[in-house]
Amino acid sequence: MQKEQDLKAWLWATPNSNRVSILLEELGLDYTVVPINIRRGEQNAPEVLARNPYGKIPIVEWNDASGDHVLFESGAILLDFAQRHGRLLPTSDRPLADAMAWLMVALTGLGPTMGQAHHWTDLAPEKPEAARLHSVGLVRRIYNVLEKRLSEVPYLGGDYSIADIAAFPWIARSDWATLDLNDFPHLERWHDRVAKRPAVAIGMSKPDGAVLQD
Repeated sequence: MQKEQDLKAWLWATPNSNRVSILLEELGLDYTVVPINIRRGEQNAPEVLARNPYGKIPIVEWNDASGDHVLFESGAILLDFAQRHGRLLPTSDRPLADAMAWLMVALTGLGPTMGQAHHWTDLAPEKPEAARLHSVGLVRRIYNVLEKRLSEVPYLGGDYSIADIAAFPWIARSDWATLDLNDFPHLERWHDRVAKRPAVAIGMSKPDGAVLQD
């Protein structure tokens, strides 16, 4: 594997950004954080759009012997770095498939539904009760699925993997969906177990001093 040089991570205090900072900390990589305050619209700056025409973070960029590289979308970043470094994913077929399945749950289910719940419980100027209840109900359903899974295994993929990294920053913000982890004991134990990892604690603090809402 060619070593990343001049690795930069364009981040803010968001769950998807935290996925990337946790990943880079777990891999022990040296990187520079480029803070992008999305509440001030900095994601629409030309230098961001040049790297991700979608105008979203996280973004990572680096260079190596093969050239310059830019990658966006947290799921793509998790998969690329885990595969190239040969870490944080099982190597045998069946465990790998399981980890990938739960990674997809975090990417396509947990994250989007938590984002919607956060909108209807906090961010929206008007908060129709029907929209709030519906969005929270969708999150509760996923929490129940995760609760059952984690009653059977210590981590979502069996062993600690990028599936857990993808899920953790969203579960850590359960208050966005007005849910209490005490009501999901296996999920809460998993959360506490993952939170104790030094790389997770550091990754969750990036960028230094950033807050999601001013």
